[in-house]
Amino acid sequence: MKTVHEKQPKGYRCSCACHREVRIHVAARCDCGKPITPLTQEQSAPEPPDCYQPPPKKKCCPPPCNPQQPGVVDLPQTPPPTVQTAPQRPETVGRPPIGDPTEIPWFRGQVRNILKNGPVFGPRKDEFLPFLFIRAKAGDRGGRKINGEFWESPDIYVAPNLESSIAPLMPPTVGGVAQASAPNTLYAHVWNTGKAPAYRVRVEFYWFDPSLGISRSDSNLLGAAYVDLGNRYSHLADWTVMNRSYGSFLSKGCHAIVKCPETWVPKFLNGGHECLVVRVFEPFMDGVSPDEFSAASNRHVGQRNIAVVQAASPASIDIALNLGYLPIATDAEVEVVLEDPATMEWLKLYTGKSSPDLHTPQQPVVAGLLPATLLRSRVPKISDLPFECRNPLLQRTERVPRGCDPLSISFHASAANLKAKEAQVLRVRQRVQGEIVGGYSIVLIGKPSSP
Repeated sequence: MKTVHEKQPKGYRCSCACHREVRIHVAARCDCGKPITPLTQEQSAPEPPDCYQPPPKKKCCPPPCNPQQPGVVDLPQTPPPTVQTAPQRPETVGRPPIGDPTEIPWFRGQVRNILKNGPVFGPRKDEFLPFLFIRAKAGDRGGRKINGEFWESPDIYVAPNLESSIAPLMPPTVGGVAQASAPNTLYAHVWNTGKAPAYRVRVEFYWFDPSLGISRSDSNLLGAAYVDLGNRYSHLADWTVMNRSYGSFLSKGCHAIVKCPETWVPKFLNGGHECLVVRVFEPFMDGVSPDEFSAASNRHVGQRNIAVVQAASPASIDIALNLGYLPIATDAEVEVVLEDPATMEWLKLYTGKSSPDLHTPQQPVVAGLLPATLLRSRVPKISDLPFECRNPLLQRTERVPRGCDPLSISFHASAANLKAKEAQVLRVRQRVQGEIVGGYSIVLIGKPSSP
């Protein structure tokens, strides 16, 4: 082996394949007559001495730390439970044997069903998607349709006499009642029980005139906020403040409380008894139609139609209720029902007690409806009449022919003498073909005696 100090022979070094090794030629051409074939980089490198030691390899640096991307929620979670699978794939259920004459018609039917309803991977709540909703009542998990009181949502809060700009992230009260012609701040409690998290979820706040039928045509958008929600397995022990570029909110993992960024000032004309609606959705993975405002049939919509009258004697309320719009011309039935305070879960939020300890009044309560009229028509105010003259003018049930004209119906309720811990719950329901399409709840409650 040559050493690095040995002189290299003069000439043209050639690595032509004709001689299968590196040779030195005197002329600038190979023995085969072709031009000299240059040496590769490895062949031209000098041979290292016997004592040569390769330099030590440099240690690899660890990868740089990537900063957390905006909009990402770092939520601790327990491992998800084992998911049970069906013994047979869904697309093979009911499939005829291969070669059977009915196989092609069966396949065409499957394709038509996918084009009509979309692909089916299993129950919607078990797909790897968010499952967003606002509760219609206590214990609600997003199942729809509801044929009961869907307008008493426990997830919509009002903080009266408080500007939104100075209101805290945590609502100071969950049972507040709006004050007319005064600043009020709205809050919403939103949920995600899907297997996938949802980021930048849009929460919209609306108010409506007192109504027994909610639709987009009567909506008044107050403001919108955004939240991030973990999946159904995300649970935080305490409410945690989440600060994002698009707003701040309180999170407990899979559910959050968010404040409306705009202040709400209810009209004095309606006594502050407007209806409140909140919509929650994520446009790509759990969206909702712009025209969807039905809290009875859509889990993305929450509704609060509750009026509270607190007085010792007398307690009374007159309110005109918009009947909304129906897709077809038909007859509607509007009814007034007097019910026990124990049937209204929302009173637990209002009183701040798990057992409100309220009972129906000992004295009779006058309540009923006047005939339906065109919207915004002038109607007599029953509260201006003597107490004994009110009941004969009212009906507990009114049948209303519904067409294209916007209609409203006037409701009155009064109690001559309400004592402390006495309360009367009155629910006004509109039914169409036996199905409840809207409602409004009124609570007459006795004012606590001063100490």
